[in-house]
Amino acid sequence: MKRLIIQLWQSSLDNPQLAATPFFFASAAAAMDMEVKVHMLGASVEMFVKNNERRHQTIPPMNRRLSDFIDDAIRTGVKFYPCSTAMRDRSLQLTDLIDGVNEIIGMVSMLDEATQDNTTVLTF
Repeated sequence: MKRLIIQLWQSSLDNPQLAATPFFFASAAAAMDMEVKVHMLGASVEMFVKNNERRHQTIPPMNRRLSDFIDDAIRTGVKFYPCSTAMRDRSLQLTDLIDGVNEIIGMVSMLDEATQDNTTVLTF
């Protein structure tokens, strides 16, 4: 099975119009029966905080909320993994994040997964 890892590095709530694309890619790849994981780095973890109203910003010209794109990806089976450093820097716990976000992982785990055979990594 092909594996796709999407690294959210520059994607953030500060530019929500640019943040929707990785979720399109993730959902499409999952629909193609790929194993899809999203590694959430830096400020991108803020898009997944339950009580962060900014995650519901409407994105023109599609006029859909960013959270709707994320929910679509979760429904298609995409797995989400926040970076331990990003979580620590923001004093966040896994319970602070929306349902559908999996375990917290560190840089070594991310690098190990990203360098496996039959794996493609896209960074947004």
